[in-house]
Formats: sequence, structure tokens, C-alpha cells
Amino acid sequence: MLYTEALAYLYSLTNYERTPTDNYVATLKLDRIRELLARLGNPHERYRTIHVAGTKGKGSTCAFIASCLRQLGLRVGLYTSPHLNSFRERIRVNDQLIEPETVAALAQQIKEAARDLPDITTFEATTAMGFLHFSNQNVDWAVIEVGLGGRLDATNVITPQVSVITSISYDHQHLLGDTLTSIATEKAGIIKPGVPVVTQSQVAEAMAVIERAARERSAPLTVIGRDWRWVASPPSLIKQSFEIKQVSLIRSKERPFVNDLEGWYEITLLGKHQIENAVTAVAAIDVIRNELIATGAHEFGARAIRDGLRQTRWPGRFQILRADPPVVADGAHNVDSANKLAFTLAEVFPGRRWTFVFGTLKDKDAAGMIKALNPRARRWIFSQPSDTPRALPAAQLLDIAAQLNISRATCAADLGQTLESVFNDVEEPVCILGSIAFVGEALAHWARLAPTETLAVLDA
Repeated sequence: MLYTEALAYLYSLTNYERTPTDNYVATLKLDRIRELLARLGNPHERYRTIHVAGTKGKGSTCAFIASCLRQLGLRVGLYTSPHLNSFRERIRVNDQLIEPETVAALAQQIKEAARDLPDITTFEATTAMGFLHFSNQNVDWAVIEVGLGGRLDATNVITPQVSVITSISYDHQHLLGDTLTSIATEKAGIIKPGVPVVTQSQVAEAMAVIERAARERSAPLTVIGRDWRWVASPPSLIKQSFEIKQVSLIRSKERPFVNDLEGWYEITLLGKHQIENAVTAVAAIDVIRNELIATGAHEFGARAIRDGLRQTRWPGRFQILRADPPVVADGAHNVDSANKLAFTLAEVFPGRRWTFVFGTLKDKDAAGMIKALNPRARRWIFSQPSDTPRALPAAQLLDIAAQLNISRATCAADLGQTLESVFNDVEEPVCILGSIAFVGEALAHWARLAPTETLAVLDA
């Protein structure tokens, strides 16, 4: 099987990323993935894991954690989704993308093992592939991002050393429920009996669900904002610095830092929400520090964690492609992330009005995102991702803008031509957003226009 054949096989399976269904939750059963993994020898039981769920920030948090673990001298697997440009981004070992020939070989194994398993999904097969690859590569730890929800997600077959829940907000309501209580219930489904859990501060409705689940499952709970707090310096175009403290510890003037992971850090990912993701990573690492040391982590302390956070790269998240006039690409794809993007634009580039190049998917709250960003808009250019049937047509976005009484809007279905005009002609600030697929496509176009820029890893 060739790499292209492997992708064709994976995408031929039931694929909810490309063709979502309202019956999604009813079709999910962990029995399928458990049986598939059993036939493969249960590879996910051969290394320690960290499990990360949430609506927003889980990918960045995974990247922070994996980078820190590598700095501790550990061999680390990282499983995330969706990808920006290449399927290979989803499965990494020590930040190296899985090789095409390895994808092909593993897909053949998955295909044979799943031959008589009915209704196996693309995500289930890909998850099994990631788990098997990590086992074959003898990783010490694997950082596993939930695909959607948590309770019935294919990744939820693992028993991690720590469960992490990032920011919870409205997204995929037709699948996870239309209240924060129901959405949080799905996310809290990753909490296992006796396994520590670290959560970001949530609105009261969601936090009540997480606290109840942790209490019922005797899972020690750490809350960012309650047990760990941070204060930040003003950001620059290339980094932001912040100080963190573990509030639950007793300190004195002589001992201002009681935990050796307290102190000042810096990251290159911009936005206050990224600081919260980084602090979440530090708190999770602190919770499992004894197990990390037992599995070979060397020189455990703030220096390694500081290096890990500073060296973390996660393309497509407030990525500045050009500084003057600024061009920013951000994978914001719900109202909460659009609000955070608006705040970060104002913080990093105060006083600017933006040309928003916007393309999104049919199941997203396009009107809500437009309303969140419109106060900072000079004009809108609506486009659409080209490689997914879930794309919301650009013409429909123009109709939504008209319903919102926004007249400064045009429709340009050809994203490549739009970005070429931005690159060559437009003098005002430009922000590209709407979905990971849309931003990934934009980054690929931009790499051809500005090949010297450091962008996402693209397929050869």
C-alpha cells in the first residue's frame, strides 16, 4: 500500500470530519476501537499518556506539554487533529511527523485488523494508527488530544496519568448538546477514577459538571485560576512573558517561590488564552512530576519547562505571516475563539482596523463570529475552504453579512487569488480566519507567495 492509497483507504471509512451527521453520538461506541486495538495487541497500554479535552486550546496545550516533556529528555508521541496541511501532522514522535511509508504500512495493518469490524470510522482507524506508531517507536509518554467531545471519543480508551480539560464553549451543539452543561458532560467523560485532572477556569455551569465528575470519581482536581495563577507583561510581536504561582502553597517574604516550577516564562504563541494554555501545561506536568522522573526525565525543574514552553510552535494560531502591513492567520472557528482573536488583535496591534478574509464550515456559527469581529473590521472578503464538503459557500457568507447590515463585504471564492492580491497590493492589516481547513489552505498559498517565511510543514 502506498501513502496515497493509505489516505484513500482511511477517508473511505465513515468520516465524520468531512460528512457530519446529526446521529453522530448514537453511532459512536468505544467497543469498536477497543476490539481493533485488542487485535493489534493493545499498543496504547505500552506507554504513559496525558489526555486533553476541551472546546478550544487543547491542541496548543498538547503542543506545550509535548515540548516540555521532550526538554525533560523523554521520548514523546503527540496525537492531534485536525491537521493544517498534511495528514502526517496528526501523528508525531519527538516532533517528527510520521513518515509517508510508515502511514502506508500501518494503514495496511489497520485494514487487515478491521476487516470484519462493521462501521469502523476514519478517526478510529487513525487513532489506532497513532497508538500503534507510538508503541513501535518506544515512546515514554504520549500526549493525546480528544477529537470531539470526550466521553465517546475514540481516544477515551486510554487510562492516562493526568486528564486535562481546556476552555469549554459552544461548538458542535448539534452533536454535543446545546447547553454548556451537556457539552461539559461530554468533555468530563475523560475523567477516570483516581486519575488527577487539571482544568482551566470555566463558566459556573461547566465547572459544576467537572467538579461533580471529579468528586464522584475520586479524581484530584487542580483548577487554573484557583490553584495556579499568572500575571503577564505586555506582549511584543514575537513573544509574551508571564509569571505563574501555585496559589495553594503557603509562602513568605523569604520564600516567595515555594514550587520550583513557579516563576517567569515566555512563549511565542500570542494571546492571553495561550498563556492560560501554557500555565495549564505546567500544572499538568507538576501533578505527574514523580511519574515523569520515574520514567527517565532528567534535570526536572523550571529550566527545562521554561525551554519547552519557549520552543513550542503551533502554526495557524495567531500566526503573524507579515509584520508590516500585518497579515495574521488564526484558526478561530467558533464565537468564543473569535472574541479571543478580537482581543488579541487589539492587544498586539492596537488601533488597527482589519480586512478579514473569512471562510468557515456549514456547522459553525458564522454570523456569531462575524458579529464578534466586525467592530474591528475595515472590510470583509468571504471565501471558502476548497477541500471539504462541509465548506460554507462564500456567497452564503455574503448573504449573512447583508442580514447583519454589513455593506463592506465582497465574495471571492478563489482563496489563492485573494491572498495574491493581499500579498502584492493591499496595504491595510489582514486577518485570515474561519476554520483550521481554511487557514491551512491559506498557509499553503502563502508559502508559495512568500517561500522564505517559516510556515506550517507542508506535504512534499
